[in-house]
Amino acid sequence: MFKMAINITRKDVMWSYLSLFLLNGINIILLPFILAYLNVAEVGLWYTFTAVSGLVLILDFGFQTTLARNVTFVWSGAGEIMGTGYKGNENKTNSPNYGLFVKLFKVTQTIYLMIGLIIFILLFSVGTWYVYIVSIEELPLDVILISWGLYATAVFLNMKYAYWNAILRGIGAIKIHQQILIITKLVQLVLSIIGIIMGYGLIAVSIAYLIAVIVNRVLAYIRFYSYQNNREYIKPIIKSKFNKKELREIFKEILPNTYRQGIISISNYINLRSTTLLSSAYLGLSITASLGLVLQVVNVITSVANTFFNTYQAQFSSYRLHGRHKKMIMKFKQAISINYLITTFSFVVLFFFGEFILNIINSNVSILPREYLLVMMIYLFLYNNQLIFGSFIATKNELPHYKAFLISSLLVVITQFFLMNIVTPTLWNLLFPILFIQMVYNNWKWPYEVFKEIKKTKSVRESG
Repeated sequence: MFKMAINITRKDVMWSYLSLFLLNGINIILLPFILAYLNVAEVGLWYTFTAVSGLVLILDFGFQTTLARNVTFVWSGAGEIMGTGYKGNENKTNSPNYGLFVKLFKVTQTIYLMIGLIIFILLFSVGTWYVYIVSIEELPLDVILISWGLYATAVFLNMKYAYWNAILRGIGAIKIHQQILIITKLVQLVLSIIGIIMGYGLIAVSIAYLIAVIVNRVLAYIRFYSYQNNREYIKPIIKSKFNKKELREIFKEILPNTYRQGIISISNYINLRSTTLLSSAYLGLSITASLGLVLQVVNVITSVANTFFNTYQAQFSSYRLHGRHKKMIMKFKQAISINYLITTFSFVVLFFFGEFILNIINSNVSILPREYLLVMMIYLFLYNNQLIFGSFIATKNELPHYKAFLISSLLVVITQFFLMNIVTPTLWNLLFPILFIQMVYNNWKWPYEVFKEIKKTKSVRESG
């Protein structure tokens, strides 16, 4: 029986869903303690701190995604790392290429060390100055500097060792990765609550985050080496010296798709954030609150709907390498079906019962009127759909959609800005560009490319 080095199971899927619900649930549990025990200035400063985490994701520039994909190919037995595309497993081995994996691992460590140092310098220079300026009139200096120093150190360590997340996902250790995330969040929750109740305020929350990051990285290290035969096969190799020229070649190979993935990440950020920013500037905070609420709810819906697909991404790349296209197509169809089922059901509930639910919980924010809500749901469904199909294309280490994503996102912003300034500042003039510009190309192009590939694969299999 053919046994693959990467084998995603129902347990991995189950832990992915469980992690998603628990992580959101833990955030909900922590929020009342923060609001009750921290003063307004401390809460404001904490949200300023957390905004830094979003900035860090931009500095990563898509490298984690690119790394995870290359780890998957190497772990599935690939003989070389390619800048784009992949070579099938000619040796028909189902064992990891440990030597190539360790080379990739060493290159990755160096890259993240450099990224981490850049972040460290920025946080403790510009970051410290900014935090000091915005909070010195409302909080004691020692609280500002200690809490910020702890938080900035945590962010630095989180990025310096961020490769562990990509590696665990890349080798298919999804269950382990999700378990570590849950344990990490629980540690942060418990320590934050204890520290807050004891009266240490914002400093307690920062300490809890720092300890949680350390726990996360230590657990990732331990669990990686206890996974499969990693300690036996990787430990001896990792102590060896490698030709620096070989390591530079690996860096050169992974750089192009890292750049392309970064462009896609920035494009997605523009598409999903520009409307909110322009709404607050032109239409006021009341409409922006309703718009932001819809985006937040839909983000939760799509996160749940995408979980099955995201869990199997490493498996899709592994299927490709081993030529198991029939299995890959079957699992992809299952992922899409689950995605459509969850999204459709949730959107129907949101459309017909959204306002009713908000009234039950006495929300101060109303949902968008139904005509706007319908357009938003159509746009977000189609946009999430193109992201899924684009991600499936990326499992063969090709990112042909990065230019189209960037061009469309820039056209959206330019068109919105033009309509709001030259025509009339209305919500319709914000919504129509994001809907129709994506429909012109991206909404249909990438699903079409996937369907074309599936049809071609079936034809080859039938003729063979």
